[in-house]
Amino acid sequence: CLLLTHSVTNALSLDAASIRRQPIGRVAKLDRSKLDRKSDLQFYARPNLVTHADKTFLSKLTQLYDEIIPKDGVVLDIMSSHVSHLPPNKIVSRVDVHGMNLEELESNKARIETGGSCFVLNLNDNPSFVGICETAEYDAVTCCVGVQYLEEAEAVFAEVGRILKPGGTCIVSFTNRFFYQKALVGWIERGMVERGRLVADYFRAAGGFEPAVVEGDGTSAFTQLLSIGGIGGDPFVAVVVRREA
Repeated sequence: CLLLTHSVTNALSLDAASIRRQPIGRVAKLDRSKLDRKSDLQFYARPNLVTHADKTFLSKLTQLYDEIIPKDGVVLDIMSSHVSHLPPNKIVSRVDVHGMNLEELESNKARIETGGSCFVLNLNDNPSFVGICETAEYDAVTCCVGVQYLEEAEAVFAEVGRILKPGGTCIVSFTNRFFYQKALVGWIERGMVERGRLVADYFRAAGGFEPAVVEGDGTSAFTQLLSIGGIGGDPFVAVVVRREA
């Protein structure tokens, strides 16, 4: 596994300038401040070997992965942990995982079973996969309940566009449960519908993707009311985009 500090990634910058893919725009009218400005590395230093959504949410996510991720595909799970929620019967050639805690990533079963790599990198310090992932390396990139923490998501997704194969897919899922102190204030202020639009806008600003499709029932008012009442579980939303061929 590879642990990259901010200083190490900066050492790549001479070559990165010609490799790193830049976004074509930036979402306006978004409060990117956070309630907790302490170091992300400090916040995630202790391993947290739990899931951050309920079983119903994760079942819907796994089903969506099964429908979209191709057999024998190469997958990168960004902002990951000890589990990637891939279908147990889905045959993939390799699963690489990125996150903030090495112990969590080393425990990831999908990575272990496929001989994948793990990358510890703070994307809020350096939103780039240069020096880690090759251009057009992956068939699918997944991001489960992590997008709300990205301070420059457009830059991260521009890089996702670089490392995806032409026609490859990125699946970004989220619910209404997260670490409020580490999420963007602009994310906290939005409802589930607006969050779906925001993620779609991130990809539009990143450039190089087909129009986003919002999957799941988590944007409906009824589902959100049930969730608030503690009846319906975690609302499920996934934004699915394909890299332009």
